[in-house]
This record gives sequence, structure tokens and C-alpha cells, in this order.
Amino acid sequence: MFRTLHPATRATCLTTAACATASAAALAAAAFTPPPAGAATAAAGAPTGTRAAWPAALPAAATAGARAGTHATTHAALPAGAAVAAAAPPEKKFTLPSGLTEISGLAMSARFPGVVYAHNDSGNSADIFAIDTATGQLKAKLSLSGAPNTDWEAIAVGKDETGRSSIYVGDIGNNFGNRDPIVYRLPEPDTLANATLPATKFQLKFADGAKDAESMPLDPATGQLYVASKNYTGDGRLYTAPDPLNAGQTNTLTDTGRPAPKFATDGAFSPDGKAYALRSGGPLGENSAWFYDATGKQLAKVALPSQGQGEAITYYDTASVLVASENETQVWLVHLPPEAIPGSGTPPPGGDAPTVTGPGDQSTAFNKAVNLQIKASGGTGALTYKADGLPFGLSMSASGLVTGKPWQVGTFTVKVTATDTTGKSGSVGFMWTVSWF
Repeated sequence: MFRTLHPATRATCLTTAACATASAAALAAAAFTPPPAGAATAAAGAPTGTRAAWPAALPAAATAGARAGTHATTHAALPAGAAVAAAAPPEKKFTLPSGLTEISGLAMSARFPGVVYAHNDSGNSADIFAIDTATGQLKAKLSLSGAPNTDWEAIAVGKDETGRSSIYVGDIGNNFGNRDPIVYRLPEPDTLANATLPATKFQLKFADGAKDAESMPLDPATGQLYVASKNYTGDGRLYTAPDPLNAGQTNTLTDTGRPAPKFATDGAFSPDGKAYALRSGGPLGENSAWFYDATGKQLAKVALPSQGQGEAITYYDTASVLVASENETQVWLVHLPPEAIPGSGTPPPGGDAPTVTGPGDQSTAFNKAVNLQIKASGGTGALTYKADGLPFGLSMSASGLVTGKPWQVGTFTVKVTATDTTGKSGSVGFMWTVSWF
């Protein structure tokens, strides 16, 4: 629980009881209320047009005891009367074995069909649990030597530089901004049996400063490792690691220019490497997953089963994902709608160009810190922002966040442009005055 509390909450979380109280309050405030089946809603900053992917009426057995009320998908607006195939509702896949009370990552094995690897969050033993997805039975516990669980947040399976199937563990959590990420790698074992195994350590570092992170997608087609930053107040960023990783030096993570959802808690690539998912969940993030093709184009946003602290996602196959939450034993299988799967069905047509919301004229003192988020609506897929005419010392990220300290006095005409994945764009202009005092 402690790992996902907002900084303001963590400051008061000095005892176990205080943590529980603070977390309960946060969870209550972020309770998931599913929309009615078939209802259309709008998601801020996302493509317009949301449909419920469940049929209007489900058999009682499909929903009895389930916390999930709706499985919805957000995508580009469809023409009137257009038919879109609905995904099957989420189903309870298996129950976690004992010992996984703070699950923080899932990854399907490449060597053992139907087996998924899982691990606990920080403060727990350095163990990987191999689980049979058909029964929930623990098949083996792999203990890593020389790889303490400082803040394990992610796990992935992919090939090493020799082509051998390997397990990657992301010790990448950084709640207090005082450490750099570490990745541990070990070969997948030849047989599933309890064992203590050595792991290779790779030291990583963000090129633009320390960040918190919980998502580590690994492209099985190319071997490329990614890390998505976790932002409490807005979109995160997707970073790429050197390929191959070098155990003898610090590996620098560089910004790809692709956004990650707010409060991203895990990510994974599809088995064929054609798509990847980033999920959010917990007190400060919505229970949803964002799906992208391999180039970073957003395909769909899918609502996940309601979970108190959703922290894990992995592809079960190319058409479904497994999701899990800390402090919950149920693992869900979520079937994906066609638009979340590259090459499946006909992509929906593009909508209108994005509309940028003007922030109004701005006034700032010289050398005073600026933090201004520009927002836009409409368009197709993820939006990319750029700004022209900002005072010297200020810059805008691709997600529309203006930061820095102005070192230029005067009045400036600023133009902000938001561009969607089809190339359509919208702009807004405003004045920015910088004074000495």
C-alpha cells in the first residue's frame, strides 16, 4: 500500500495503522463506478466515443461475485450505425497461491506454456513465483541471489543477447526520487523446480533526472527494453534502454517522445511484438489499460475490472491480458476488442482535428518556476504537443506540460499546437508576460 500513496498521504503514513487509514480513504475517493452497458461517455484528452463492450444483459453467472461491472473501450468516433464487434466480458482466471500478498508484476513464460511468473512489491523476499494459469497452482519458486527486492515493480520475459529466453526483473520503484533503476536478468530455467539462481545486474539511469516507475515493457520481437515513468499529476513518459544492456556500465534511459498514462503501474508487449499495453490503477489512477501498436500509435483504451490497487498486467495471448492487484488474490483475464489488436478488423475512421483549450494570458516573474499543463480534446489517438514563442528558459513536453524558469523579460506571443496520430492538428495562441518582480 505504501508504495502507491500520493506524496501528501505518505507524509502522514508513519505507522501501519496510519497507512491503512490513509489508503482506505484514498481508495474510497477513487472508487470505480462503471457506466451503464452501452452508454457513451467522453474521456478527457482521449479519442472521443466510448462504448460498453459487454452485451446489454449478461447471464447472472458471468457477473456473480465479480467486482467488475463494465468492460469499456475508448476509440475514435464511429459513423452512425456502424457495427463494432464487442469483446467478451472479463473472467476470473485463477486465484494466486499463498505468498503473493503484494503482487506487482506478471509475465507469461516463453518456455513453459500456461505458466506465468509473478513477484511481490518492495520489502518482500527476492522471489519469482511460477504459477499454472489453469489452476493457480505454484509450480516453482525461483529465489534470486545478489538481487535484493528494494522496490521490484515489473517483470518481463524476452531473449538475451545470445538468444536465450530470460526473465527480467525491474527494481525500478522510486517513490522518494532518491535512487536510479536497476534491472536483474536470469535465464529461464530448464525445468520448473524450487531453486536459488544468480542474476545479472544492470544499472540504469534516466537521461533527464530520477523518476518513479513501475512499468517495464520488453519487445519480444526486437529485444528492446522500455521503462515508463509514473507521474502522479499527469501523463508519464516512455523511455528506451540501450540494446543490448551492458552490465559493466550505467545504461541511460532516453525519452522516446511517447506518452504514458497518468499513474502508470505496469506494462507489457504482446507475444508477437506488434502491440504493447500500459495500465493504471489504484487510489490515484483509473482502472484502465492503454493499447498501442509497436510504433506508439494509440489503438484503444480499455476499462479493466475494478481493483483496489491494480499493479500488474501481461498479455496472455495476442487477444487477451491478465491483470492483478495488490492485496487481492483474484487474477482476471480481459479479452481485448478488435481495435486493440493490430490487424484485427477495420480501424475506425479518424475524427475531427484536436481542439486546444487556451490557458488564458499568463504573467510570470523572472526566474520563477513555471508548471502549466495545456490540454486538448478530440482528434484520433494520443496527442503530441509543441509550443512556439515561449520565453527563454521555458519548454514544453510532448504531453503539453510547460516547465522551467523564464530568463527573458517582456511580452511574448505563444502558439501551442496539438497533433493527433493521423496528422490533424489544432492550435491556440495567448500572451505570456515576464516581469522582473
